[in-house]
Amino acid sequence: MDWTNIFTMLVLGSLLPFAVPGVRFQGIVAAVVIAIGAVFAAVAGVTAIVLPAGVTVPAGDFVLPEMDAIGGVFALAVAISGVACSVYAVGYLPGHATGKNQVQTGLHFAALVALFYSMLGVIGAKDTYGFLFWWELMTLSSFVLVMFDGERKEVLHAAVGYLVLMHIGFFLLLGGFVAPHGGEAFFAGRGMTVPAFLLFLVGFGLKAGIFPLHMWLPVAHPAAPSHVSAMMSGVMIKMGIYGIVRSALALTPDGIFAMGLLVFVLGAVTAVFGIARAAVQTDIKRLLAYSSIENIGIICLGIGLGLLGRSVESDFLAYAGFGGALLHVLGHSNYKTMLFLGAGSVVAATHNRDMNRLGGLLRRMPVTGILFLVATMAICTVPGLVGFASEFVLFDGLFGAITRGEMVAAAVAGIVALALVGGLTLMTFTKAYGITFLGNPRGCAAREAHEVGAVMLLAQVLPLAGILAGPVLYPYIVLENADVLFGARYYAQPMIDRMWIVEGVMAGVVLLTVGLVFLKQWLNRRAGVASVRRSTWGCAFTAPDKRMQYTASSYNRELQTMWGDRQRESTSSALPEEEIFPAERAFSTEDRDTTARAVTHWFAHLLRRWTARLALFQTGKTNHYVLHALVLFVLILILSLCGAL
Repeated sequence: MDWTNIFTMLVLGSLLPFAVPGVRFQGIVAAVVIAIGAVFAAVAGVTAIVLPAGVTVPAGDFVLPEMDAIGGVFALAVAISGVACSVYAVGYLPGHATGKNQVQTGLHFAALVALFYSMLGVIGAKDTYGFLFWWELMTLSSFVLVMFDGERKEVLHAAVGYLVLMHIGFFLLLGGFVAPHGGEAFFAGRGMTVPAFLLFLVGFGLKAGIFPLHMWLPVAHPAAPSHVSAMMSGVMIKMGIYGIVRSALALTPDGIFAMGLLVFVLGAVTAVFGIARAAVQTDIKRLLAYSSIENIGIICLGIGLGLLGRSVESDFLAYAGFGGALLHVLGHSNYKTMLFLGAGSVVAATHNRDMNRLGGLLRRMPVTGILFLVATMAICTVPGLVGFASEFVLFDGLFGAITRGEMVAAAVAGIVALALVGGLTLMTFTKAYGITFLGNPRGCAAREAHEVGAVMLLAQVLPLAGILAGPVLYPYIVLENADVLFGARYYAQPMIDRMWIVEGVMAGVVLLTVGLVFLKQWLNRRAGVASVRRSTWGCAFTAPDKRMQYTASSYNRELQTMWGDRQRESTSSALPEEEIFPAERAFSTEDRDTTARAVTHWFAHLLRRWTARLALFQTGKTNHYVLHALVLFVLILILSLCGAL
């Protein structure tokens, strides 16, 4: 099945939503069109990975799109996330599209179909013109989706800024494709020079959200409808990773070490920066957006480790690096899609994204709360869920590098970065889940919230299946086919066995804990001891109150101090002597003490001084970002002409 036939299906599928009346029916049509393409893409992707080159399934040439093994990994991620988001939109958009006419909603669903098929087109493109066509269609369709609420100024600003930055990336990609040993090397998988790779790295990095090219991501994701945020964060930014992976695998031997080190450092910095910024957010969708930056950093760290392994001809490091990166692509597409859909359910029920005004939602939205908890556990790499597999492979490779004496300094730095990211991730998502779903409601909207519709809950079944079954399926899809995917001939079974040992030990700990709880209850019943449920001690207060619990702002006070994000609002109730008639006062229940603790004061001062210098380049103005990209492009051109690259 040629990809020109996919284009025909795209055109028909995009026009169909305009032919049916009603937002819900338009959504159903779009979901069916996407589901058909997702089935073909998933089957074609798995087939491209597990079957030897040249071997096809019966009648496969007629019904399955063409793609290679690397494209197959990303096609599987696109298929799962695309179906989940399109089905979710059927239940979500009717309540979100108040005041929109049928043409506006039809355009939205047409753009949703276009975004899905354009991502498949990027994956299956075999030449420069096809790739750039699908890439541009992906940008334009996602721009239309972000612009759905364009009557709001912040949404318009986010969408236009996104469009401008994506076209800067497009011209950088165009430069990479026309550069010597650029485009042909990209599709051939070998022979790419360092200047061409740098152009691709910046161009694809803008789409992926690599630091410091991330500025559009935490603005556009909260502005878009929740199912659009889920698709953009779950898989669209992975198209940038797809381009980086293909470019990295095509590098010439003389440039592998330097570029591998560059990507490794960029990945570590991006991961730490992303999760540190996520930890201090109070907007739940903005928190998830910064978390996506962190996960992109982990993937890039793995790609850099794989390149470093190739530079020293170590199949083990290449295997662990590229294998961990591709596993993280699949895992992140599952749990981040589910997290954004869960956040969308919270927004739909409360009409609020500020966690300081939420709380107590688990009792009112139990199914959403449980699904969000599973996704939270997955992103915190709890063994037995999909998030654990990829980071275990990366840690195994980094510790293995030390024991083998290969790239020891880089391995130590990678271990420190991943450990720091893991700790901050745990803090970030215990905050996100605890402040949002546990405790008492902090506002009327949270108090009156109720569970969302069955369609929005059913949409999360597919990514949930990926979270639960991924630890078994994904390692065998990626690690057992490493030779086909990225040319590493390291035997997969020992690493998979070590992973299963860790998961088995953790499962034993969980079973032992559950067994002890049941044993205690049985002994209490046998002894006639009644199980009494009591309230948590409230420091001598007779009844719990919403003001006695943590807020999203007070949860990580010291980290906000380091970033300089804490507000300086005074809460004093004293009236000045000259004030005869009391003016309006603003009170707060949050801790806003201006004196940082002694243990963090010096570090906070140093960090704020250096980040203030860095903030000079992050002005929030699109014309400044255009200038930054232009200066970088000219610098790469000058260094290339001088032979420095």
